[in-house]
Amino acid sequence: MGNQLDVAITDTLDCLEENLFIIDLDYHVAWMNGSAKIFIDTIKPYLKLDHAEDLIGTPIARFHKDPSFQEEMLEKGNFPIDMQLVLFNRFVARLVVKELIVKGEKIGYLLTWKDITEREKEKEKTRALIHELSAPILPTVAENSLLVPLVGELSIERMENVTTKLLNECLKNQAEYVLIDFSGVTTIEDPELGHEIQKLTSTVELMGAKVLYCGFTQDMVKNIVTLGIKTNQLSFVSFRSAIRYVVSELGYRFEKI
Repeated sequence: MGNQLDVAITDTLDCLEENLFIIDLDYHVAWMNGSAKIFIDTIKPYLKLDHAEDLIGTPIARFHKDPSFQEEMLEKGNFPIDMQLVLFNRFVARLVVKELIVKGEKIGYLLTWKDITEREKEKEKTRALIHELSAPILPTVAENSLLVPLVGELSIERMENVTTKLLNECLKNQAEYVLIDFSGVTTIEDPELGHEIQKLTSTVELMGAKVLYCGFTQDMVKNIVTLGIKTNQLSFVSFRSAIRYVVSELGYRFEKI
């Protein structure tokens, strides 16, 4: 294939900063530009190569668990092919493949390898942060009491996360009261969510803390009743009313200054 490659084409591709590879019709790496060589040089220990240039002639099947699937996609010809792969359980690559046609003749494929490992790591950090912020657990003005402000749409996964975090916080703060504020929740329509809330409540109370609900809207109360969710927890119109109750139970009182 080397003789078929137009020098003008390879010189042009060599000037681009993207990692570009040419794959021949037998699905072997036939050529790569300078940017690709630099990139391959950074991951050559994982490829078991001594030099980046040693990649030339390597079948692309080496980088896929199911080579037949890869070859089938190329044969179908639905170009451009845009896929994302995880290589060596470490690198995340976005591969874009196009047909390489020179003077009306198909001589192979042009593959663009975009290393998006760092971007995916940042995405994962962002997702973890959002997950963390979706279930904040805060101390209140009352001693040994915690506030759990639920906001937005609830899900089973989110409630399980809240339960796990809340148990840890109860232990750490020796909580006597836990106030669950539903004022920011859009709605509760899934019976399973109701059961998760009940499970959270029972679990916390087994640890010796008293659970109070507050902030239920009128529509939410109707949904809870319709779904047949039963609870014997004390419930308050607002967090303010709930915290006043807790302060009173602890033997304190609010005074104007």
